Amino acid sequence: MTYEELKEEIQRANLVLTGLGEEVTGDLTQFACDLARLLGGKDYFIVSLSADRRCLEAAGFDPERITVPLAEEEPEKSWEKYLHWLSFTLNQKLCILELGAGFAHPELIRFPFEKTCYFNQKARLIRVNRQFPQLTKELAGRGISVAEAPAAVVAGGREEQD
Repeated sequence: MTYEELKEEIQRANLVLTGLGEEVTGDLTQFACDLARLLGGKDYFIVSLSADRRCLEAAGFDPERITVPLAEEEPEKSWEKYLHWLSFTLNQKLCILELGAGFAHPELIRFPFEKTCYFNQKARLIRVNRQFPQLTKELAGRGISVAEAPAAVVAGGREEQD
């Protein structure tokens, strides 16, 4: 999948659910800026296992639309906001962008994102993961598997912007 194809998938959606897993490593500030450019003003929510909330906020992401359940003192508040946002995604064109979520904590991103895509017939799941890009057979035709590093995929359009 090229950066332009990814950008088109996101642009076709009304909403974008983004999960940042344990494969999101390296310069998190640059990654957050690249992600902000990619999402380009879409209605979004971010569930992060690895990215620092401050990097996401510095890149312009709304703190009310981010949950970092493993790093926050009171993750229940941000998780409730996430669940509230998610409740309005059913029957909406939803792009589910899963970046580097493996099996360290599959109950927070990987499995719930698959379930969300399964029940929302208008959703598309884009799974970017070097080690585990596989999709379930139930999502055939509504998912895209990309076996690359999340940072490389998200940064794909940076050269065009510079």
